[in-house]
Parts: sequence; C-alpha cells; structure tokens
Amino acid sequence: MVTHFDGPDFKDGNWRRKAKTFARQSLDEVFPDHRIDVSKTVEHYSLAERQMIEIARAMSTHNLKVLILDEPTSSLTMDRIKQLHDYMRHLCGKGVSIIYVSHKLEEIKQVSNRVVLMKNGEQTWEGQSAEISTADLIKHLGGNVSEKGRITRETSKSAEQVIAVNHLDTRHLREVNMEVRQGEIVGIAGLEGSGQKQLLNELYNAAMGRKRTGIQINKSVAFISGDRQTEGIFHLWDISDNMLISGLQQVTRWGIIQRDKAEALAQEWFQKLKFKAESKHAAITALSGGNQQKALIARGIASQADIILLDDPTRGVDIETKQEIYRLLHEAKASGKSIVLYSTEDAEMEQCDRVYVMRSGRVVRELVDSDITPGNIVQASFEESKENGSISKTAVRDVNDKAAFHFLKELGGSRSTLPLVTLLVLLGLNAAFNINTVSYMGINLLVGAAIPLVFAALAQMFITLAGDIDLGIGSALGLANVLAATLLADNPVIGIAACILLTGAYAAMGTLIHIRKIPSIVVTLGTSFLWLGIALLIQPTPGGTAPEWLTGLFSLPVPVVPMPACICIVAAAATFWIVKRSRYGVILRGFGNHPEAVSHAGWSHLGARVTLYTMAGVCVILAGLAATAISHGSDVNASSTFTLTSIATIILGGCAFAGGIVEPIGVVGGAVAISLISSLLVFSSISTDFQSAAVGIVLLAALAANLVIRKRVS
Repeated sequence: MVTHFDGPDFKDGNWRRKAKTFARQSLDEVFPDHRIDVSKTVEHYSLAERQMIEIARAMSTHNLKVLILDEPTSSLTMDRIKQLHDYMRHLCGKGVSIIYVSHKLEEIKQVSNRVVLMKNGEQTWEGQSAEISTADLIKHLGGNVSEKGRITRETSKSAEQVIAVNHLDTRHLREVNMEVRQGEIVGIAGLEGSGQKQLLNELYNAAMGRKRTGIQINKSVAFISGDRQTEGIFHLWDISDNMLISGLQQVTRWGIIQRDKAEALAQEWFQKLKFKAESKHAAITALSGGNQQKALIARGIASQADIILLDDPTRGVDIETKQEIYRLLHEAKASGKSIVLYSTEDAEMEQCDRVYVMRSGRVVRELVDSDITPGNIVQASFEESKENGSISKTAVRDVNDKAAFHFLKELGGSRSTLPLVTLLVLLGLNAAFNINTVSYMGINLLVGAAIPLVFAALAQMFITLAGDIDLGIGSALGLANVLAATLLADNPVIGIAACILLTGAYAAMGTLIHIRKIPSIVVTLGTSFLWLGIALLIQPTPGGTAPEWLTGLFSLPVPVVPMPACICIVAAAATFWIVKRSRYGVILRGFGNHPEAVSHAGWSHLGARVTLYTMAGVCVILAGLAATAISHGSDVNASSTFTLTSIATIILGGCAFAGGIVEPIGVVGGAVAISLISSLLVFSSISTDFQSAAVGIVLLAALAANLVIRKRVS
C-alpha cells in the first residue's frame, strides 16, 4: 500500500516499517476488521480491497482540509459502505470538507448536507439534502422510477433448465448447488469476496469447454465484466466494433464480414441504446463510463448467446443508465435468454427472480420473489452455513492446503526465484563437465566475463522501470568502452568529462522522450547510430588499452569470494536498495506503474524519468569500464550484441515491460546465468555459434517453468 511517507516521521532508516504500520493503522481507522495484508503487491488484492486502500490513503493525508471522493463505494459491500460513511462523519466533525460524487442517490441523501445535481455538464438543481426526495433526485436527472416486472416462481419452474450446478467444490467454492432456467434472472449476492466472482468464472469456463465437475451447461454463454477498463472495452476500437466483436457470426459469410450487415446491426444498437456520441464510429473511450457499460451489455445480447453472465455490470454508472441497463436485461429475459447477475448493490438484486446468497464460498440461502429484499440479503450474508460439520472439514482442508503449498507459494511468488534457480542449474551443469568451474579461479573467470552484461542489463532495467526500452544500449556501451580505452587511459580528466557527458546525454534523452512524447524505441534507436558514429570517430579500429587502475581493480585479490563476484553482489545490493528500499525508489516504481496517480501526489514525472535515464547512463559507463578491463582494449562493434542480450536478461530477471516492476537481484542473477551458457557450450563441445539459440532455449524453458509454478500456486 502506498502511503504518504514523505513526512518527518519517515526520515530515518526504519521508514518502511513505519510506513507499513501507518498503512495498517490508516486502514484500521476507516475499515475496522479489513483483513488486508499491507505488505502484498496490488495484484493480490480484490477490486474492493483496492478501493478501500485508495480511500484510506486519501483520508490519511497530512493536514487534510478538503477531501474529494469520486464513486468511492462502487465496489464496496454494505458493511464497508457503512464504515466509510461513519468515518466521513468523523472527519466532518474535525472540520474536513468533503465533496462526495456518487450515482447512488440513496447514499447522497444519507451523507450529504447539501446536494448539487449535474447532467451533461450542467447544474440542474442545488439545495439542502433534506429538501428533496430520492424520487425527485431521479426526476431531476432525467430518469423515471420504474417498477420491475418479475415472473413468478411457478412459471420459471416449468421452463427448461439451462444451468445445473451440483456439489461444485473448488479451492474457493464449497458444495455449491444452484440452477438457472430459461427466461429468468438469477442473482448472486453476499459480502464481497464470498465466492461470487469465482462462481461466475467457473460457469464461464465450463461453457467454454473447460470441464468442471458438478456443472452442466447446455446453452451458449456470453460474459460481461463490470471492470470495463481492464476486462471489457477495446480501448483502440470504436463503439461499433466494441458492440459487434462477440456477434460477428451474424454479419459474416464464408468467414468474410459483410459490411452492410455489420453497419446495419451496429446502427440498430446505437439507436436503441441512445449513445451520447456523434456516431457509432466514435471512439469507445469518448463515451462516459455508463455508456461504455451499455456497449458491453449490447455486445453480450447481440452475440445471440442463450445465457448472459454479468459481473457487477452497473458499477459506477448513473441512475438513468442503470434504468436503461435494467430495461435491456428484462428485454433479454422476455426474449428467452437467461441471465446470471452478480452485483455489489443489494438493492439491484430486486431485479432478479431468484437470488443465491453466498458466504465463505457457500450458498447459505436462496431467496425467491417477494423474499428478495436488501434486508434479507444482508441478514443472509452474515449467516453461517447449516452444514457445520462440512465447514469444519473444509477449514481443516484449507489449513492443510496452505501448509502444503506455503513453500511453493513463497518460491513462485518472487520474481527473483526464476533467474537465481536458472543460475544454479547452469552453474551445476558447468561443474558437471568441469569441476574446476566452482573453484575460486573458475568463479573468478566465469563471473568476470559476465560483469559487462550485468551493468548493461541494470541499465536496461532502469529504462524499463519507466515503461520504456533502450535499443541503443549496445552502441552506448561500445562508446563507453572506447572512451575508457582511449581518453580515460591517456588523459583521465578528459576521459572522466567524456563519461559525464555520456551520462548527461542519457538524461537529455529521457527529457526529450518525456517533453516531446516521442516513443523511446524511436529515440534510442536513433541515438544508437550517434553513439556508434562518435565511437568510430575516436577509434576507427579495435585497439586502445585499459587503465592500470581499472585492471588492478578487477584483479584485486579478495578472500573467499573473487572480486568479480563481489562486484555483482554490490551491484545487486545497491540497485535493490535504490528501487526497493529508498523512499524515492518507491516513487520511481510508482511512476512506472501509474504515473498519473503519483503525479497527483505532487511528484514530478519528468524528474522521475530523467533520474531513471541518468542511472541507466551510469550503468552504461560501468558496463563499458568492465568491458575494457576484461578485454584490455576496446571494440565498439563487439558490443552490439548487448542490446538484445540485455533485453533477454531483464525478461529472465523478472522485469515487466509495462513498467513499475523490476527485480535487481533477479537481473544480476539472470545476467550471470546467460553468461554461463557460452562456457557450457565450450565444455560440451558445441560451437559457440549456437549461443543465441541456446540463450533462447534457456529463456523459454525458464519462463515455461515459471508459468507452471505461478499457475500451480494461483
């Protein structure tokens, strides 16, 4: 959990421990009994937990005066919403002003003193909350309070059964029984994290042909996610393509899309849903969140699937759009389609004919017709299953499962595990051919040859941390090699100045990429020719000599552990401290992962990128110095392979190209592992011409093993 750790309380060496304590206390204040482990990475949190963390982070701001909450309860359950509202009242009592933006009008009435209504960017009403009813709020927003039309339970019993779940038992679900019949809306309710999403996923997987014991589905299925930004819309497509992607069979013949049919079908849905856009070919991202969600639901209905699975489809949408979505669902139901609906809003379950309430992975109650009320759902959500004996057995089995897989989870959960294991395996294979490879001298030679790649990969790691990539590292390393073997050897002052200029050039490169919004791949590829040209001007042919102090450093006798190994350990520890343990390192990782969020906290995105590129430049210089010490000279052309090899190394080392996720220890271990491949080829009498192929094979094998481990522990 990211916290406001730039205050005076976090200035000493124990800032990470204090930050974790602060994060835990902040969550405890707003959401008592939250059960969130603040030391986990965000990928392990549910959507509701992420929202709770975001809220607690904002509310823990030092000297908070004004708090703006935009749809804060869109993924929270009733108990968490109540906790939030209670803490908001506590803040108001301390003089904090709160602007609360929500489409849940009941909440607006509960928490606000004054209400401002807006529609299409214009203010439609303003006044005291006590002066207006919820029904009038809806009318001011252009909506109508409509009664739901629910078919009776007797009618649904006579319909065909399209989904049958009998004693479904998985890691997250326990003895689940349910049914869905043709032409009915079935709800799945309960507290967040009770197994609703897992049940939807199991149903969809079964429909997609992935065999699931205990599930029978004999109709086609469409799945619609409420997390439209990550699982729903195609951001680069227009409205038309987003709606038709699942229904292409209706507009194709012999595998070819018939444009006139596609246009007609898209236009039909565009007019039916009354999108607020210029045309159906407008970008999907130009729509509001609610209209994007309508496009997703249209996609599911237009697919002609018999069963539609909905995962919290109205999260964060306004009341008018909700009414339109409800209308779509009831029209689909009237046409004979079956709908399975999960929602975090208990009131939304009143749109259903039957509701299964879940708790701890079990169905604890089935509600039908008039029994479907928010009160009954909340009451059932806190009930334990009547099968107490089964729960005890399940609890015992869960404990046993956790104990059995604890070590595997710890092993597979670290991104450094894969490269380090690969390193040990390759070192063992080398030792199997020649036992002297694990001697002091053997380690000295093998690891010494890896140091240029170690620093080249660390340079690439810093660039990747920003979400960029450097296609000129090989040429830059070659230039640093030439500078070290010529200028630095002949005139140290000029040589040092030249190295500083190269580092500054990297900082300038980061500035250019950020300010001009030029893709890093373009800038770094262009500068690679610049580095190569400068190096050839200084030294047209291989030659030069390594400074005596440099070769002396690399050959410095160190007891127990050879000097090259010490350099690798220091490099791993230093970069690990920079990006994992320093306060600004956390900020740098934050920018790589979500720059807007960190910028809103007051940090400079430009400063972060320039810092990362500067550190990459320093690593390039160190890589060039290491290459000079090993070869005792320089050859700019010999460094060209480092570009692709550095990319392969950071992949093996556990870095994410999207930015924000790097593992310095894994990168160093991966660099040494890849360098061991050439010696292994020599020992096994295989031509080093196959080194690139061998690197590819090792990389693929390691990544495949990592995939198996992560899948096993997920």
